[in-house]
Amino acid sequence: MLLFKFFIVSGIIAIGTLAVEAADMEMKMIDKNCWIEVFDDTKYDDKDPHLILQGPKEYATLKDLQGKDWNNDIESLIVGSGATVRAYKERDFKGQEIVFVSGQRIPKLSKLDMANEIESMKIACEISPPATAQTTGLDNDRPSGDTSDRTSQPGNSRSSGQVNAPTSSTTTTTTTTMTPTK
Repeated sequence: MLLFKFFIVSGIIAIGTLAVEAADMEMKMIDKNCWIEVFDDTKYDDKDPHLILQGPKEYATLKDLQGKDWNNDIESLIVGSGATVRAYKERDFKGQEIVFVSGQRIPKLSKLDMANEIESMKIACEISPPATAQTTGLDNDRPSGDTSDRTSQPGNSRSSGQVNAPTSSTTTTTTTTMTPTK
C-alpha cells in the first residue's frame, strides 16, 4: 500500500514538472525577440563594442555591463521585434525619456539628441511580435541595399528584414515617443 501511494505521488510530481517545463518553454518563445542591441558607434558598427541586453529587465544604470561602462556611450541601437524599450538620460529612470518600439533601428542617436546620453533603460516584452516592417526614416544612413535585421535570436546572425518607419513627437513632459506608422 505504501509503495502504491509513493507511485501515485511520484506520478503527480512528474506531471507537475512537465507543466513547469512547458510553461518555461512558452516563456522562452514569447521572450526570444525581446532584446535591444546597443553600439558605441554609429550605424551599428559591430566591429566596435556592442552589447545585446535581453528583456524583460530594468537597468537603473548601464555601468559595468559585461565589463564595460555603457553610461553615456550608446550611439546606435536595434530593438528586437518583441521588445519596447524606455531609455532615460539619467540613471534610476530619471530625466528625459525616449521610447523605442519593436523592430526599430536607430543608426544615429544624435538625430534624436540622445547620442551618448542614455544612462538607464527598461526593456518590456510584448506577447506577440508585429508582422512585417518597413525601412525607418531614421535609417537613411545605412548603406544602400543593406536592409539586414537581427534574427529572432539575439546574436550576430543577420537575415533580410525591414523595419517600420517611426514618427517622432515630443510632449511637454520631455518624453519622446517613437512609434511606427502603418
